[in-house]
Amino acid sequence: MKRVFDVVAASILIIILLPFAALTAILIWLESRGPVLVSAHRVGRHGRLLKLREFRAAVVEPGSMETISGCEGEQPTRVGALMRRFGIERWPWLVTVLKGDLSIVGPRAELPRYVGCYPSDVRKKVLSVKPGLFDFSSAEVREEQRLLHGLEGEALEEAYVDQVLPIRLAHAERYIETQGFRTDCLILFKSLFR
Repeated sequence: MKRVFDVVAASILIIILLPFAALTAILIWLESRGPVLVSAHRVGRHGRLLKLREFRAAVVEPGSMETISGCEGEQPTRVGALMRRFGIERWPWLVTVLKGDLSIVGPRAELPRYVGCYPSDVRKKVLSVKPGLFDFSSAEVREEQRLLHGLEGEALEEAYVDQVLPIRLAHAERYIETQGFRTDCLILFKSLFR
């Protein structure tokens, strides 16, 4: 049932969003040099490394690495800041939902280096299910932004690991304990109408 919902929802969303995605790609291309799509690596079910494509939201810097949004050295573009505000940069992840590596709803797919910070018992539990585009923490993204606002470099990394990551993991565990069609609908409603 969940897989059928993922395929149907992702297909409908891709069709609806296609003209807006094309416009987004043109705006990215016009605003700054670099590729329109960039690779994003996340950890999937059973610890499998996923290579996801997303719209580029920052100026391309030589030697840059994947970090949480707003990390030191990252310079978001104007279009990129707007995309992040509305979650547009991750629209291409819907293709990965069709492939079956992601679900519409599930625990947030995390950067590999932060998965190493999970307590071992929590890591095993969270990685036992397919990650998703939305979870309980999606509705509270403003709280995460508040905790990280104005921080850079090491202070940003520490705040993310010490304050944001425990919140995300608590939400992931809550999802796993209550998962089902009703929970998925609740999460989608809260995320889309926050």
